[in-house]
Amino acid sequence: MKLTRSLVLVVLLLGLAVPLGVAAQGPATYTVGFQLANLDTSGEAAVAITYYNQDGSVNATFNDTIAAGASTTYFPIHAASGFNGSVVVSSDREVAAIANILGDGGTFGGASYDSFSQGATSAKIPLVLRDYYDIYTWFNVQNTGSTDAAVTVTYVGTPAATCTDSADVKPGAAATFRQSESTCLADGFIGAATVTTGGTDQTIAVAVVQYDADSLLAYNGFTTDGSTAPVMPLISHGYYSSRTGIQIQNTGSSATDVTVSYAPSTGFPGQACSETKTVAAGASANFGDDAFFGTGSCGTAGFVGSAKVTANSASQNLVAIVNTLTSGTPNAAAYSAFDASTATANVNMPLIMDRNYGIFTGFSVANVGTSATDIACTFSGSSVTASQTSVQPGASLTHVQGNVIADGYVGAANCTATGGDALIVGVVSQLGGSGDALLYYEGFNY
Repeated sequence: MKLTRSLVLVVLLLGLAVPLGVAAQGPATYTVGFQLANLDTSGEAAVAITYYNQDGSVNATFNDTIAAGASTTYFPIHAASGFNGSVVVSSDREVAAIANILGDGGTFGGASYDSFSQGATSAKIPLVLRDYYDIYTWFNVQNTGSTDAAVTVTYVGTPAATCTDSADVKPGAAATFRQSESTCLADGFIGAATVTTGGTDQTIAVAVVQYDADSLLAYNGFTTDGSTAPVMPLISHGYYSSRTGIQIQNTGSSATDVTVSYAPSTGFPGQACSETKTVAAGASANFGDDAFFGTGSCGTAGFVGSAKVTANSASQNLVAIVNTLTSGTPNAAAYSAFDASTATANVNMPLIMDRNYGIFTGFSVANVGTSATDIACTFSGSSVTASQTSVQPGASLTHVQGNVIADGYVGAANCTATGGDALIVGVVSQLGGSGDALLYYEGFNY
């Protein structure tokens, strides 16, 4: 039987207390559940789930089956209470997962990030913070290989970092790097980080958490150097008090002038516009705020749509994350930008909800091809569909599931593009619950 390993990096689980001084700035405890989807629509998936403690020992194992094209929620998880570690899922079918992090049992709010299908010898983190206007980050680095990994974290930003952080990580396990405890960083730090290992046989994956006194966000570190033209399927500014920032990191060796172009979704407010900034090698720069506020080129009347890099003067590789918040509320969420070269005709979204204890989802699926395409989406266990014909390059289909599918619905969605290049990517937003009630995660191309 062939098994496909899917790495689910699960961070700070089940009642783990954050050290004193950090807890005042964010949740005192974190609890995580994950949604595992069988991407194969032709057969049942047999999955084996292994939970690793940070010292590399196995905490728990669990075997299960998932019906063709379906998904299963694991909450609570199978590890013992107080678990702080990582997860590896093996399957005889192609699978994918999202992890939902709840702060203080959900009363603080939550965040989401995606699983990894494989690791790499380095990872890029576009946004790292230490007491930047009371905002912090921390991240877990999981060893995805079969030998011990010597992990080094190098920071670039302002004020300048004075050293590097490091750890030795056992196979399958994960190490936690809290910027609040780093000797490398001064208060007020904002910048980027690169995580490297000691050799080609040492591979890693990274998940990042950002928090302040009210909000919780999460996103995946990048295990590739990115692309010259990242795409962002969901951008929201001035729409129901939303505000979005895009942090773009230059992973190349030379400074480059980067232009980001914005396109509104059909039926939603906004105008086509763009902005340009210079991004130094290894560093990152913020896009979005300058374009949509004050005298920016995008105006202030409201915008919902997508964005992409349309010019890159030195053709450097770039990675990016998108942060969205709602003014006057703790709601905030983040997702990782996409490399258009990884796009396919199919996107799976493992967790879709409609009035599930007051929680619902919505998604934006963007055409990242060079010609118009038709996009059609179906929902597991439901006859409801969402579709749009002739979605233009750079534009997106946006659909909200609230009060649309069924009261209490929990399932998955699949979107398919036909015609033209048939290349799409997607992002899901989740809204509802206590505290920070907004979460994002990236759809899976297959």
